[in-house]
Amino acid sequence: MVADLKQSLGQSLGTDFYLMDELLTEEERSVRNKVRAFSDKEVIPIINDYWERAQFPFELVPKIAALNIAGTDIQGYGCSGLSSVASGLIMLELARGDASVCTFFGVHAGLAMHSISLLGSEEQKQRWLPPMARMEKIGAFGLTEPNHGSDAVALETRAHREGDEYVINGAKRWIGNASFADVTIIWARDDEGNVGGFLVEKGTPGFEAEIITGKVSKRSVWQTDITLTDVRVPVRTVSLSRAASRTLRLCLLRHALVWPGRLLDMQSPPMRSRSPMPGSASNLVSHSPAFSSSKTSWPTCSPM
Repeated sequence: MVADLKQSLGQSLGTDFYLMDELLTEEERSVRNKVRAFSDKEVIPIINDYWERAQFPFELVPKIAALNIAGTDIQGYGCSGLSSVASGLIMLELARGDASVCTFFGVHAGLAMHSISLLGSEEQKQRWLPPMARMEKIGAFGLTEPNHGSDAVALETRAHREGDEYVINGAKRWIGNASFADVTIIWARDDEGNVGGFLVEKGTPGFEAEIITGKVSKRSVWQTDITLTDVRVPVRTVSLSRAASRTLRLCLLRHALVWPGRLLDMQSPPMRSRSPMPGSASNLVSHSPAFSSSKTSWPTCSPM
């Protein structure tokens, strides 16, 4: 009986107290149900042991890949091309199964893949997005730094131009996936003070990622301290668009801020005619400092 109780704890009851189902499309419900069943069957029965040992559940990676959800709302390049609502539902159901699994997927399919999709050249998109959508290649996103968290205004990591290469020096902290990722997007300032993303591939000399131990939460996702010592990356093939500032702010907002507001906007027609609710997506976007050209500071985000 105890074993049955443990097995059922955390599994979805399929309740719909806020009548969300009627607001979703058939595709959105299908995606939600698929990921919900995955969390119930594949994640919840095994994740406690990984949490206790602070180990990453690599066995889940090919199973997540089989769901064909990586890339979420990116169009083309083998990505799933889902709606923003379906993307949020994926994260909701993965997080219900385990926050560490959700963080792993959010870093890979959200932050890393979307950075390449939004800022990358066509060559970079063709090279990275298809295998990342199949999860044959895994991505990481290196913004957060030891001294000031995810405050991109205070970014200290530097990328100095030397001929056809950038030489990167600095440090990052709490970077999920970076100990095993095939590519890590390192955010740094160039000689003119402009912020850009630099695609650092696994095995690049000078790139060191050490797993952070002793965590009391999200123990099943490996977050790292990164040191960058004279890391050299080619300009043409590795550096993302230099016009990165606004897009980086968009990445920082991601589903954690905008997606809940999107659900509030999905109301019945009479409700849609009213003024936006204080927490609605339209208010969050129009009043967020990330979208105001008059602001000099950017919003911080939880470390990834």
